[in-house]
Amino acid sequence: MRRTAPALLGFAVWLGLLTIADAHHVGVFIPKDDDITKNFKDIKFAGQAGRFDVALKLFDDGIVHATMEKFETELPRGLEDGLRAALKAKNLPGVELRLAIFLAFMTRDRIRSAAAKVREESLEPEQRRDHARKLVNAAWRYYNLADFVISRQDPKAAVALRVAFEDAQTYLGGMMVDPMWAPGSNPCNPRPSGAAEPSGGVQQTPKRPGPDDGKAVAALGLMGRTLGDVIRAGARAAWAGEAKEFLPKR
Repeated sequence: MRRTAPALLGFAVWLGLLTIADAHHVGVFIPKDDDITKNFKDIKFAGQAGRFDVALKLFDDGIVHATMEKFETELPRGLEDGLRAALKAKNLPGVELRLAIFLAFMTRDRIRSAAAKVREESLEPEQRRDHARKLVNAAWRYYNLADFVISRQDPKAAVALRVAFEDAQTYLGGMMVDPMWAPGSNPCNPRPSGAAEPSGGVQQTPKRPGPDDGKAVAALGLMGRTLGDVIRAGARAAWAGEAKEFLPKR
């Protein structure tokens, strides 16, 4: 077995601690990693540690690179080359910009697949919804890591996407952990400090909406269009060399 040098071992431990500390809460559902998100985090954290040589190797040898090549004709032109150039230039904002574009693309791919699955007439309704729910969860796995950039530059788009994720899951007959429509958990409409609880201090949980394929498809469609805007704006910023600006400020 190949021995790990102490410096590299320390770096690996540091990466693991960062992974825990970097659990960014856009909601309360933090999905498990897959190979793509693991590789993404390794590249990102290596860059943040100033180890761009390590980050470049992680990219060249990893699944993020392989996936970019697979979707080369669908991704914004030059995204892969631009990411490699940013790594070589030690341009962390440029690296994060292009990684976020890639994750937004992967999110949209899963969302489109979920919408198509809801319309698949060869399956029973609950089978369609079950497949679509799993695809929405997979989409959230990627969006959860891109949100840190999107919400910083376009909070309206970020909020619209998070709410649409909740709506899609709800109307597909599922739910994300502690959904935003539960009392007291909606950050957009919190109960004022000191306000009296309804019904003598007992919170009243609203009746959960039932499955509705039409509303689910509408939520998924909104997500797809919003993500498309995010990807195009990010690509324009990358081409303009404005790595610090993922989206134009409004």
